[in-house]
Amino acid sequence: MARRTREEAEQTRLLLLETAQELFWEKGVSRTSLADIAQAAGVTRGAIYWHFANKADLFNSMCELVAPQIDEIQRRLCDEAQTAPARTLWRHCCEMLYAICTVPRFTRIVGILHLRCEYVGEMEEGNLTNAEWLKENHGKFQSLLEHAASLGELLPGVDPYMAALSLQAQLRGLVEIWLMRPEALDLARDAEQLLSPYFSGVFHQGSWLATADENSN
Repeated sequence: MARRTREEAEQTRLLLLETAQELFWEKGVSRTSLADIAQAAGVTRGAIYWHFANKADLFNSMCELVAPQIDEIQRRLCDEAQTAPARTLWRHCCEMLYAICTVPRFTRIVGILHLRCEYVGEMEEGNLTNAEWLKENHGKFQSLLEHAASLGELLPGVDPYMAALSLQAQLRGLVEIWLMRPEALDLARDAEQLLSPYFSGVFHQGSWLATADENSN
């Protein structure tokens, strides 16, 4: 009986998270109340407070639904970059863009983060978390680029710190353009073509093109 109760509680929690995704995307985070989520999910507000302290807690838990997939991509990036950083970074960027536009849950949550949330008031903590993630991600890119430089893969004059910022900006910009104007580009199909100018301007050609060829086959 206890096991069944735990399973039912987890099912309710997942239902609330899925419902929140739908409403956050349709109405925006600031215009969606916990009462709205409870009503749409067919549960009481008490059920929400059983699982989540407040809307920010629910929002953060929703974002964590895609954490395992992101963590796995990041883990492979760190593990494989030791021997071929440029090629690994190319594959990582292509894989991230592909996942964002082909995995429905990933698409929805990234869309909410970029377009449907005002990071003020009760959601201000989410902005701090987002900023911390950006800082951490920049550090990983910079370390990888510094390692590439030590192997002679970077072109002369490329600053790893600035190159990491530029890559972050390009990835974020491509995602936002695709979210706002999906008719403007096919992100899954054109990821390699969109990323090639950056890689051509940062790395020696032979250091990353082999992986590009592999991805296109």
